[in-house]
Amino acid sequence: MAVVETTAGGLISARLVSVPGASAWFERGVTAYSRASKLDLAPEAEAALAAHGAVSRQLVSALAEAMRARAGVEYAIAESGIAGPQDGRRSSKAAGTAVIGLATPEGTRVEEHAFTGSRAEIMAQIADRALQMLREALEG
Repeated sequence: MAVVETTAGGLISARLVSVPGASAWFERGVTAYSRASKLDLAPEAEAALAAHGAVSRQLVSALAEAMRARAGVEYAIAESGIAGPQDGRRSSKAAGTAVIGLATPEGTRVEEHAFTGSRAEIMAQIADRALQMLREALEG
């Protein structure tokens, strides 16, 4: 298991490693907040980032798949979103917009969401849904 977080800022990884015995299955977690860090992890995502932006199905899919391959794991979560408040400089998408992806041996599943609440609440909702996606995949 590995994780690439942007908006959640480490919450997903923190929740995973809070489980006793996590060292047996948690390989790594990366907070790739900047454009440069996203491209360092997944250089092949440059076209997706340029064409669709940081909060897109295409970028999140590329990040999840790149992390799965780089870490050599069966499951990799990636997410990107806008926690707010918006300052108008970064995106025309609304605060609460989030894209969450899970790369598995069977393929990559990506979801788009419109969460509500404060910045901290949106971050928590992203982490909650990402972990629910993982749970659903593990339960079949």
